[in-house]
Amino acid sequence: MKKFKNIVVITGTYKTREGQEKKRYQNIGSVFLDDNDNLKIKMDSMPLVDGGWNGWANCYDLEEKANKQEDRHDDIPF
Repeated sequence: MKKFKNIVVITGTYKTREGQEKKRYQNIGSVFLDDNDNLKIKMDSMPLVDGGWNGWANCYDLEEKANKQEDRHDDIPF
C-alpha cells in the first residue's frame, strides 16, 4: 500500500503577534491506496477540539520532505 493523503482536522484557533487569527491543525491519520486502487483509512488519534469534534476531517496531499540535500560543487582544488 502507498500513502495517498493525510487526514487533518481543525482543532482550534490562535492569534499571531500581529493579532491575525489562524487555524490550528492536527494530523489524525492517513489514507492509503492499495494495489487494487482501493482507498484504506488508518486513524492514528481522535482529535480533541474546543467545543467537541463535529466529525468532519479534511484530506490533504502529502508534502514533500525537505530532507533533500543540495549538491555542492566547489571549484577549489585540494
